[in-house]
Amino acid sequence: MHLNFYSSLRCVLTLAMAGAAALGAIEASAQAYPSKPVRVLIGQPPGGVQDTLLRGVTTELTRVWGQAVTLEHRVGATGVVAAVAAARSAPDGYTIFFSTSTNMNTAQFLQKNLPYSPEKDFIPVVGMGQTKAIMVAGKHVPANNVRELVALAKAKPGALNYGSFGVGSSAHLDVEAFAKAAGFTATHVPYKSGAEVMTALMAEQVDFGMTGLTAAIPLVNSGRLKGLSYTGDQRAAAIPQVPTLAEAGYGGFETGGMFSLYVPAGTPQAIMDKIANDTTAIRSTAVFREKILTANGMEDFPLQRAALIARLQKSREDFALRVKGLDIVMN
Repeated sequence: MHLNFYSSLRCVLTLAMAGAAALGAIEASAQAYPSKPVRVLIGQPPGGVQDTLLRGVTTELTRVWGQAVTLEHRVGATGVVAAVAAARSAPDGYTIFFSTSTNMNTAQFLQKNLPYSPEKDFIPVVGMGQTKAIMVAGKHVPANNVRELVALAKAKPGALNYGSFGVGSSAHLDVEAFAKAAGFTATHVPYKSGAEVMTALMAEQVDFGMTGLTAAIPLVNSGRLKGLSYTGDQRAAAIPQVPTLAEAGYGGFETGGMFSLYVPAGTPQAIMDKIANDTTAIRSTAVFREKILTANGMEDFPLQRAALIARLQKSREDFALRVKGLDIVMN
């Protein structure tokens, strides 16, 4: 009996020591992080506002960490290809996932048989920036503001078409939700990127669309496209001539995306804190805000940890209400 007792005790102590050693190894690894190159997966193609924002941060993280922080564009299925690769990566901080709130929500609510869970497989670490949208129209469209566009669309149901950068993208969902709220219908024409939508608008292949400010600012300011309305609470400094939706009588309609860094579930807290703190320090500088955020029509999104998780949860709830009844299903 005594022998069995001591054997059991030795077993327990051995397991405890092994657990402590493993915990110590994890803590030591976290303290040394990063000790090798880090990759950041992004589901959007190069050249867009997300790419610009992420490159600005990773360039500085490379300098601060003394390790290469590289971008990997895994484009496809509205961010799902990149998300799958990130979710299957080791939770050690050496694979970081950049995503928008819209992509995460789209995957969760509109795509069937999703091979990962946006809520269970990822932890939001730090906010990086956010955007609002601008509704633009081609010069050929006989509407100079959003009220005139709505009237035109109501007079010819389904005759107007609009471009977006993919089924389930923010540009697609925002127009569908706005059309439902304003009481009109239009035909959706999906493209691969926001740049392609702008080209199609100027070529009179589509009539209107919603997009981020980065691509629209030079085209609206030069008169190549019409700026109909901005979805922010106040007019954008980069295009002050474009009124807000609230000014047009459509207050309360919010659009845009929140950009954040995520890591696979199970990543040590010390590593998440390192990523969050260093990214926040970079993003908070006056030079970064001016050259990266403001210059590209973005706003700051300074949340991290619990506050970020709560804000993204609210975004999911709002998104679920928005897409209800829109009859949009992916794959």
